[in-house]
Amino acid sequence: MNSYFSHIARGIVAFSSAALVAPSGGWAQSVPKKGLVDATYTAAGTGVKEIVVSGDDVVYLTEFNLLMGNNSKTPLMQNVSAHCLESGFSAQAGSGYCVYTDKDGDKFVEAYNYARGSSSGKATLSSGTGKYKGIEGQFDWQQVQVLPAEKGAYNYIGKKTGNYRIP
Repeated sequence: MNSYFSHIARGIVAFSSAALVAPSGGWAQSVPKKGLVDATYTAAGTGVKEIVVSGDDVVYLTEFNLLMGNNSKTPLMQNVSAHCLESGFSAQAGSGYCVYTDKDGDKFVEAYNYARGSSSGKATLSSGTGKYKGIEGQFDWQQVQVLPAEKGAYNYIGKKTGNYRIP
């Protein structure tokens, strides 16, 4: 395993295709038209796809899921899950997209980026369906705690803080 993958496996901005499902309940989700993003999430993953360029420099693609729990501070991020794709070149910054889905099946998109080797970055919200149509937002995200994982996998807890608006 090259050192870049080891770096990823320690939980520094890599993710997987583990199937996480948001908790269910018999309620329709309602979201205020504007508000703060102040949410905690869990990321879990395995299997980074890499193309070696030279030495430890690789082009990579990861697929992962986030699970947002019951967060009364931020109804937008309450009981939703996100399916994400990230790509990058280990010698440069990385970026990706997450598609969030709530219990009602409505969706919105996060585009995020981060500096090389960082465990934090910036994100924007856009392109929603249903109650999220026209959503806009900005937030910072960061990895706050690496959790135990099998070799080749990672798990961590992260935090998102910022704001959003829905017309």
